[in-house]
Amino acid sequence: MLLADVPPGTPVRQLGWRLPEVAALLRDLRSAAVPSEGSVLGPLAHRVGLVFDLAERRGRTGLAEHRAAAVELASGGPVGLVHGDLHPSNVLSGPGGRLVAIDPRPSWGDPDFDAVDWVLTGPGTLERRVGDLAALVPGLSPDRLHAWCRALAPLTG
Repeated sequence: MLLADVPPGTPVRQLGWRLPEVAALLRDLRSAAVPSEGSVLGPLAHRVGLVFDLAERRGRTGLAEHRAAAVELASGGPVGLVHGDLHPSNVLSGPGGRLVAIDPRPSWGDPDFDAVDWVLTGPGTLERRVGDLAALVPGLSPDRLHAWCRALAPLTG
């Protein structure tokens, strides 16, 4: 996989970011075509399992209920391209201030998965951030995003 050079390549974690910019990036990612038979990308449920396995190897305990909820979410719902590791350290400020995603862990599954890190922090309540982002990203389900946040919460701290 090749990615374009992004000068200066500064992660938005260092620069700060605004929800409308993130929404534009999420809309771009959602514009990818649905996979055809024989896609080399695996299902999101596989990626979710790997993330929970890693957390358990690092000593996290009590994750079974959260894992089950995340795998259930990953196994249902809409299907689209998922970056799989979309957080402020994996997004650079590109030309003209446009955000560019790097370091993907791509899969096919619920694209709402990629929005979790962007709504867990910021001003206002989680409900407000989810609602604000859903208003900016067509197809993003506030209910599914809340469910993803609950399922993945123990992995974010």
